[in-house]
Amino acid sequence: MSADEYKQKGNDAFRQKNFPEAIEYFSKAIEASEAPNHVLYSNRSACYTSLHQYSEALKDAEECVKINPTWAKGYNRVGAAEFGLSKYEEAASAYSKALELDPSNAM
Repeated sequence: MSADEYKQKGNDAFRQKNFPEAIEYFSKAIEASEAPNHVLYSNRSACYTSLHQYSEALKDAEECVKINPTWAKGYNRVGAAEFGLSKYEEAASAYSKALELDPSNAM
């Protein structure tokens, strides 16, 4: 399967709140992707956050913003993971960065 096909299956599993399965598909999509894809790391980070696995979520969120430092949603993922880890100042900083990049960001 292609990275896009794995991503679609991951998205489907995420919508069904089957986060462990979604993680598997996003991981396969990351492996199959020819170039690093920030959205795949963001999606997997969201799954880990949903499972309260904040350390893993933070690793993926940080990889997401490393790949695309101009994408506000990546900083939302960093903020959510840091909030889950009770790193409130860091979370606030990440959310501020997201708003700096996208002032209309409702998240």
